[in-house]
Amino acid sequence: MFGGMFRKKPSKAAAMKELRTNAAYFAVFVAAVRVTPYLLSYFQKDELLLDL
Repeated sequence: MFGGMFRKKPSKAAAMKELRTNAAYFAVFVAAVRVTPYLLSYFQKDELLLDL
């Protein structure tokens, strides 16, 4: 009935490999989120003029 609850734990080596992979994916995601506003402002065609 609850077969997924009692799975065997992965080895430490496999767990560390998965952790490194997930950390790399997270780092790429954070870098993409951080760089997106700069790319959008760089490729924006219109100049922003603030008239105060």
